[in-house]
Amino acid sequence: MMREFSAPVRKVAALALLLLAVALIVLTTFVPFSTRAAQLREQIDAERILLGRFGAIAAQQGQVADYDRIGRTAVESGAYLKGETEALKAAGLQTVLSELAAANKVRLYSTRALGPRERDEVRLIGVRVQFKAEIEQLRALLHRIEANRPFLFVEALQVQPVSAFSQRDPELAGVLDVRLDVFGAIPGRKG
Repeated sequence: MMREFSAPVRKVAALALLLLAVALIVLTTFVPFSTRAAQLREQIDAERILLGRFGAIAAQQGQVADYDRIGRTAVESGAYLKGETEALKAAGLQTVLSELAAANKVRLYSTRALGPRERDEVRLIGVRVQFKAEIEQLRALLHRIEANRPFLFVEALQVQPVSAFSQRDPELAGVLDVRLDVFGAIPGRKG
């Protein structure tokens, strides 16, 4: 049947069959191979990045013991509020403030927990206290709060006379109504 076609047509048909066979071989072997090679290259690159991260973490393992030791020392130093939960730490802060006030013959008539705050990677728990005191009692109390351990920070202070007529009433002369926001630090959460 091929002999019925002329020689140039047979050559073109043979060339077309040869090209078809080569294309079929390329599609069945080379394309899947190159696709798989590209996938493996991507996987190797991802694994190299992961290996670099693991290497960086492994390089820091020597510092972990130092950081743990520093953290334990800070917790044991008394710089932080004591307690198992934030609620207990806030209650402990209220107790500390009550004791400091009592040492200055000041009676707190209102205490209220404030919401926790994050500041420069430190978590702070606060309490708002209100009391009446003379200026010298207030000064002494502020000094005790600032010099206390665990470290306490006065964030807000609002002072006003007990009444507008306090200068006329000798019993109220020099007595101030004070609102004080005090915060104490707690160890930050791991993670």
